[in-house]
Amino acid sequence: QQRDPIPNDDIFFIELGFGNDSHGQSSTKASIRACRNAIEFNSIPSIQRLLSDSGGYDALKLDVLLAIPPKYQTDELDLDKVVDVFPYGDVRLDIQDGGMVTKSGIAIDRFGDVNDDMVVVCASVIVGH
Repeated sequence: QQRDPIPNDDIFFIELGFGNDSHGQSSTKASIRACRNAIEFNSIPSIQRLLSDSGGYDALKLDVLLAIPPKYQTDELDLDKVVDVFPYGDVRLDIQDGGMVTKSGIAIDRFGDVNDDMVVVCASVIVGH
């Protein structure tokens, strides 16, 4: 069972990102890229000190919201791989309808394309304790 969302008073910051899969129509790949995009330009060295009494980085809670096009919210979406993007913290995932499907302009068989859809996912990563 998932834990409750992080209360507003316990939020440190919120990161946003987006990712896409231009070929292959993988919502997993687009979700991983969106999460990486949200966290890749940040450093939070003070967490170890701020949460030293409760476990430092391992005490962090991450509420991750993925906005994925409904057409690509399928069983092929591997949420374990998405969680693996995060180097620490207790990750809670939610999915909502969103993102975008646009055209890549070409379907390339060797890339696994079944059509010329480009799958875009948006991610919000709320970091708290």
